[in-house]
Amino acid sequence: MSSSLASLKAFLRRNSGDTGVVHDEPGDQAYLNPGEALLKRKRIKVAIFAILFGLVSAAIDLPLPAEDGFRIVRAKLRERPVPQDIVMIAVDDPTLNELGVSMPSRKEEGEVINRLVESGVEKIVFDRAHADPETPQADAQFARTLERHRGRVWLGMLPEEDVELQKNPAILPLETFRERAGMASMVGYLSPFGLSAQFPTDSVNQGVRYPSISAVLAGYDGPPIRYRPDFAFNPHSVPTYRYVDILRGRVDADELAGKNAIIGQTFTKSTDIFRHPRYGRVPGAYYHVLAAHTLKQGTPLELMWFPAMLVAGIAILMQAIGRSRSSRPLWIAAFGLPIATLGLDEAGINADVMSALLAMGAAALGFYRLAKKYYSSEVDAMTTSALSLEKTNAERDIYALKISNLSEISEDWSARELGEFVNTLITYVKGPGDAGDVAFERDVLVWFAPRMEAGSLERHADGLATMLKTAISYDWQSTSSAPALGIDTNYALPVGQRIKKAMQAADDAASRGARFIINDAAYLEARNHRLEIVRVLEKGLRDRIVGVAYQPKIDLATGRIVGAETLIRWKPDGKEFVNPQELVLAAEANDRINELTLIVMEAALSEGRQAIAFDPGFKLAINMSAKSLSDTHLLFEMMMIMGRVGFPAENLTLELTETAKLEDKLIAPQIAALKQRGIGLSIDDFGTGQSNLEYLEKLPSSELKIDKKFVQQMARSEESRAVVRATIEIAHSLGKVVVAEGVETEAVAAELRAMGCDQAQGFLFSHAISMAELLAMMDLRKNIVNG
Repeated sequence: MSSSLASLKAFLRRNSGDTGVVHDEPGDQAYLNPGEALLKRKRIKVAIFAILFGLVSAAIDLPLPAEDGFRIVRAKLRERPVPQDIVMIAVDDPTLNELGVSMPSRKEEGEVINRLVESGVEKIVFDRAHADPETPQADAQFARTLERHRGRVWLGMLPEEDVELQKNPAILPLETFRERAGMASMVGYLSPFGLSAQFPTDSVNQGVRYPSISAVLAGYDGPPIRYRPDFAFNPHSVPTYRYVDILRGRVDADELAGKNAIIGQTFTKSTDIFRHPRYGRVPGAYYHVLAAHTLKQGTPLELMWFPAMLVAGIAILMQAIGRSRSSRPLWIAAFGLPIATLGLDEAGINADVMSALLAMGAAALGFYRLAKKYYSSEVDAMTTSALSLEKTNAERDIYALKISNLSEISEDWSARELGEFVNTLITYVKGPGDAGDVAFERDVLVWFAPRMEAGSLERHADGLATMLKTAISYDWQSTSSAPALGIDTNYALPVGQRIKKAMQAADDAASRGARFIINDAAYLEARNHRLEIVRVLEKGLRDRIVGVAYQPKIDLATGRIVGAETLIRWKPDGKEFVNPQELVLAAEANDRINELTLIVMEAALSEGRQAIAFDPGFKLAINMSAKSLSDTHLLFEMMMIMGRVGFPAENLTLELTETAKLEDKLIAPQIAALKQRGIGLSIDDFGTGQSNLEYLEKLPSSELKIDKKFVQQMARSEESRAVVRATIEIAHSLGKVVVAEGVETEAVAAELRAMGCDQAQGFLFSHAISMAELLAMMDLRKNIVNG
């Protein structure tokens, strides 16, 4: 497939030559490419809106729950135990039960401090303020203990803080304790829904800075920051000892030596317990331990959303101003940012990405809607909606190129291969700067090109269509697919209307088998004639009156009339016959062929009963498209007509014609039903279009008709005689009756008779005649034969 595309492109370039196109001046390209300019403006608007949306969402923390949820996912991927150098001394339920108190007393607190110091603990931090006095003796004894271990004990505190409309006073240890021990801030913040937490490294109270518990435990002495504890640390891995076991000396000193300790509440009814997004209810003291280990990994860096939004903005703008529809910049950024956060987490750097992803999502949605509205879904090209401008353009001809049967020649292609094929055509029609915007819709290309004189325009269109047909036929071995050009030269009309007229001209060219049609005065006159044919057709279908005539079929052996083919012969105004071929083409183009078939059939069957009365073996033939057999409604109506007029099924033959591939699986049940009722099938125009050996295999016909182009050339072409002879032999070997069409001379009739052909029809015997004339002719020939 790729080699074929390359070959097509090379062929087109080699043969393009000079087609009489006048190239644009450089400054004229903006007017030549209005669709591209329009889409670029719209993409830039989408980009600006998306970036602003991302910035606003970041400023108001709109995606915070999603951001926190993504952090949890990353933490799960990086899960690890905490280092064992910070221990938790838990005031838990067993401790309170053994001591028989609701909280340990100052005396017990002092004894625990002594035990820990004796065990070699370096720092002791209480997650408790000791702000309320007990007895003077107990407070004095605790103060002496703090004095004895000055520099190794920190008590918890909370600074004065404004919360909404009220001011919360500071919670500080008693003054006598503050003079002998350090103070560590217990402040921490949970995000909405409790999905993440933040801790400061210090807190300010009345102008004095106090380190946080985590900063004390980590030995942090850097600049003040606010950071997130690393939730990759598993709080269950924190070494924990019961308060009462330390108090009673039941813990080996070697387990505590050289470590820092935090004393915190873990009993069930404590208010200092919070829901961890991964581990459920976790006491607040454990959060301080996780935060301390985060600080010990290195100073956390909070980048917030700025870098991610910068990357997203660059990607969005690249997508907006780029010529390609590819979303690669957005995809790279959308996948790269979340992946990058894993590495940043390991380095202690926090970056928020959800606002950036929201911005890119908004941009992607906007670009998608633009693409859906203004771009073809199959190839990298605009649709005509991007070109439908209200302005006029008297300097441009508008071209429409239709590839007839594109769906058939591309049925085995992938979407990518179809896109390559169409894009190759787009590359060519753009030429060396001649064409501007190129749009693609279904099977039609539309583009602008500089205006030409009538003669040059015809030569250019004819050369272009011929060249494309040659290339397509050569590379894809498709003789049935031909490019058809429609060109609009109505310069006074708005561009949008001109595009529609060019596409109509291309459709007409494709349906009529023409290489090109220029939408000028002559074309409009011809188009009005076709519209008149459509009007006549509609009137005939509405009134259910269409005139018919019959061309006799002659038995070559006896000279008897054994049947007739029904043909349309109609004077709708009573003066001139309507062209039957034009009428059928109009019916097919307007999807009314089945209605026309039924009206012709009703008229023919009603009159055909007279011929059967004269000769019970008479066969009346009616033309029908093989594709119509797939319409079960048509067949039902046909059976209803036969029953209504009383026409025997065994006297009816359907002559099937087709120019497209036959899908036998769609018509097999209907053919079986026709055969069951005794209706005969005939393959019409054998040797043309799709009426070939494949039809002999797929259609269980009883008759085969040789197309007249072979019959009429028998007198001067040995090849035609050979084709006719072979066809007769093949048909007879399959048990089929052979009918030769277009017999005009006695010499041809004699030769057909010598070849063994069964029947013939043509002007030698009779043109299409009325039923009364046919009956008279049947009687005459019968008398001649009998005589």
